[in-house]
Amino acid sequence: MSIKFSIITPVLNGEKYIEQTIQSIIQQTYSNIEYIIVDGESSDRTLEIIDKYKDKISKLIIHKDKTMYEALLRGFNKANGDYFCWINSDDFLLDNRSVERAVSYIQRYKHNWFNCNIAISKNNGKPRKYFPFLYPNWILKRGLANNCFWGFVQQENTIFSKNLYNRVNGINPKFRMAGDYDLWKRFAQYENLNPVNLDFACHRKSANQLTNLDNYYKEIGKPRCLINLFYPLRIITSFIYKFFIPHIE
Repeated sequence: MSIKFSIITPVLNGEKYIEQTIQSIIQQTYSNIEYIIVDGESSDRTLEIIDKYKDKISKLIIHKDKTMYEALLRGFNKANGDYFCWINSDDFLLDNRSVERAVSYIQRYKHNWFNCNIAISKNNGKPRKYFPFLYPNWILKRGLANNCFWGFVQQENTIFSKNLYNRVNGINPKFRMAGDYDLWKRFAQYENLNPVNLDFACHRKSANQLTNLDNYYKEIGKPRCLINLFYPLRIITSFIYKFFIPHIE
């Protein structure tokens, strides 16, 4: 049997970019994809746009939620895939072979948790691709994967098995900003995060983003810093390490 791959998109009033997000997922060459959208009762054109693609969306959940992570929990609870990821409503898969490449890696290496190449787009600009960052397990376990030490894990390029997700009892919906940080920290109690040279998804930087870093640091119980001296070390270490990890075309 082929690996079933579940992708969750939480959205609230995401009319500006949601169509590109949906198109990037439904146009994948890999066929065994379960795509779930969780809408928090959008009041703009989001639901109208989603309706255009309803035949290609596995499940649409419309439910008022208090946080994005509450929406994600609802989506993951309905997911039946072997592997999970979430793509926010302003991010997108890089090309139509993204999931095919990810599944090829899973079939070959059987890892429960891995992160792909960094890709960033500013507003509607062309994605700039980089190598995957290395996150040593002790950094993740101790909650040091934040921008005052090693740097955040890019969620849209992080893929994990349903087994690992269930092992830590899933995402914590009480977080407003740092639910991903908390999930990675709990994953690290059982698994290493494995970097792989694989193009998967792109993070869009825009003025519409919800993350408030002051609130984020309050949630994770750490002071926010002005200067991070560890970034160069992360970049150098990750650049060297990329020559020793799998490369999936």
